[in-house]
Amino acid sequence: MPHSGAAQSGVSPSGAGRSRTSVRTLGALLAGVMVCGGTAACTATGGKSAARSGGSGTINATPVAAVQKAVNKGARLNSGSYRLSGKVPGQGTVEGKVSFSLRPRAMDMRMKASGGREEGEFSVRLVGGSLYLGGGKDAAAAMGGKRWIKFPMKHKDTGPAGGFGGMRRQADQDPAAQASLLPQSDDVKKVGEETVDGVRTTHYSGTVAVADLLTKRAARSALTAERRKKAVEQYRQLGVNELKLDMWVGPDDRMVKFRERARATQGPLDVTIRFFDINKPVRVQAPPASETMDLAQKLKEAGRRRA
Repeated sequence: MPHSGAAQSGVSPSGAGRSRTSVRTLGALLAGVMVCGGTAACTATGGKSAARSGGSGTINATPVAAVQKAVNKGARLNSGSYRLSGKVPGQGTVEGKVSFSLRPRAMDMRMKASGGREEGEFSVRLVGGSLYLGGGKDAAAAMGGKRWIKFPMKHKDTGPAGGFGGMRRQADQDPAAQASLLPQSDDVKKVGEETVDGVRTTHYSGTVAVADLLTKRAARSALTAERRKKAVEQYRQLGVNELKLDMWVGPDDRMVKFRERARATQGPLDVTIRFFDINKPVRVQAPPASETMDLAQKLKEAGRRRA
């Protein structure tokens, strides 16, 4: 989660208190929601699909292969949208919509959180090399009328995201990383045929032990081992020991719906994601400059004052 200290050096003395509060609130919401796959502004790499073999126990190869094909296809998407809803440990109930594009790199996320430590609505936009975090009226009241904070994805003085490297790491996640863990389950099974949002799907489910995910040999996949490792680490940080995963696969091996459930240190994790508008154009515009606080500019101004 971002630290408020980075924000302190980037605001004027008169607005420091308001800005620290705003960054702290928005940052907490962002980290809490996105740790469970809140955004898909990720990079996909090529790879060949292969059904998993080996592992402990007897594996039903047909469901594993079907799930792996859906994971690989999802990892190769260039653009799309999804809705997510559910409960996030420590953050309460969340719901929102995400649209993303890999080429060109862009993302538009609109979220709402309630019943947790932090409540309210917020938005995240990724445009070019900048990440914009918006909190609507609440943010404007805390930042002298500014509704958005602009974070550079890289900054020569403060590292990734101008000292907010966690936001960049979260922006590099997508639901495919979480879904890729299902083929590693020893009990992947076909639940049945179901209709989801008007689409006929096959429902698969399985349970995975988080401690085993880093030691088990995974199937060759369009997802890199590094991305899968990051997803596992996020669950470990939440205190999750066992994951219950469900996937609904539609025509052409397309993932239509995905659900993850677990018991974490701070409460239940139960998030459902529904995909739509696959590979349709996504256009995202940067917020108006008049409504945006540029963190990089504030850091430069603070540096000149210290000099």
